[in-house]
Amino acid sequence: MKKLFITMALVLCAAAASAQVVAVAEEIVVEEQQPKRRGWAGYETNRFFDNWEITVAGGAQIMVFNGTLGKDDFGSSRFNHINWQADFSLTKWFHPVMGARLQIQGGQYQNDTAFGNQYMKDPYIFTHMDFMVNLSNWIGGERDDRVYYAVPFAGFGYHVSGFTDKFQRDWGYGTDHSFAFTAGLLNKFRVCPALDIELELKAWMLPSSNMPSILNSGTQKVAAAYSATIGLTYRFNRRGFKQASPYTVEDVMAYQAVIADRDLALAAVQADNAELANDLAAANKAAKKAAAEAAAAKKAAEMAKWGPNPIPADQLDGNAYTDDIYLTGKGITFFNIGQTELSPKEKLRLDIIATQIKNAPKNKIYVIEGHADPQTGSKAVNTRLAEQRAKKVYDYLISKGVKAENLQYKGYSDTKSPFKTEQENRVTVIR
Repeated sequence: MKKLFITMALVLCAAAASAQVVAVAEEIVVEEQQPKRRGWAGYETNRFFDNWEITVAGGAQIMVFNGTLGKDDFGSSRFNHINWQADFSLTKWFHPVMGARLQIQGGQYQNDTAFGNQYMKDPYIFTHMDFMVNLSNWIGGERDDRVYYAVPFAGFGYHVSGFTDKFQRDWGYGTDHSFAFTAGLLNKFRVCPALDIELELKAWMLPSSNMPSILNSGTQKVAAAYSATIGLTYRFNRRGFKQASPYTVEDVMAYQAVIADRDLALAAVQADNAELANDLAAANKAAKKAAAEAAAAKKAAEMAKWGPNPIPADQLDGNAYTDDIYLTGKGITFFNIGQTELSPKEKLRLDIIATQIKNAPKNKIYVIEGHADPQTGSKAVNTRLAEQRAKKVYDYLISKGVKAENLQYKGYSDTKSPFKTEQENRVTVIR
């Protein structure tokens, strides 16, 4: 009776301690789930074919040699030096803030020459690679429903002019080749999720020595050009970006500390309960043995009245048999995205599986298969995750007393998906 009261008291204490720990853990989870403002960090790297844009644009450009855009730059009206330009662009956004663009622009420069009223119409093509920064997403956080985005850019490329037969025949100059730098501001106006209207203001510079000598180039070593174009952009699927986990390292560490304290408290209570259960089982076994001995003595006394005692038959235990082993839940262990650590719930499941494996036939071999989500991450990362997850389950079962000769493990990367959804494929399966 005394042991029964002690057992009940310990169970009540364990329940109270567990409830307090769970309450603290739930409070932390609620705090972690509060939305946090995001700038340009905290997003997963997208795939190669995601977040592409294609743009066609047209407008006007003007070239100057003295760099002031004043009257000294032109022998006549400024408007006589404006000519057409067309652009074709292909842009890849790696991140809500950062991207790269390949642009091919072409047109005709129109400039005064040393022959007074004659204008040289010089055809050109400028192919350049630009680094793009979405300033609106950087400052205000990533949003796909803005009407306006400011995107400054800078780049470098190859410039060629005077390449047509007509130009070379009329002016007697060959093709000019040079490298050029460019910078500007791209103003994006969102019409719908798939379309943007763009107003691009841009400047580029190249050595004036590569231009025809009869141009009114003054003493400057650099020629500069300015353009304004309006274009239409189509945004290919997939257009958005996937946010990474909203939890900070401090959040995770605090949550893990609470879980660790809870596990220690539960382990202590479970150890006490196990000790009491062993004592109770030993007492029951002793009581059964005493009752059996008393019954045997009574029977022997009855038999003694009629003659000598016969030799008693051997007592068989009756529990020496081996049943088939069916692993709990088919040995499935789930993991969070990008993680290889075992949660407390999965450890509890593996504790039961470890007991079943230890009770199985000695020559039985179990294979731990590691899998990863094929929708997230590169193949190399998924291969490493799958093998580490399988190895983590293998090490945990070994720590629970399972013999190494009864276990094997193998990582299948993302090439073998046992289930339909991406969350379900972040698993290990014991077969």
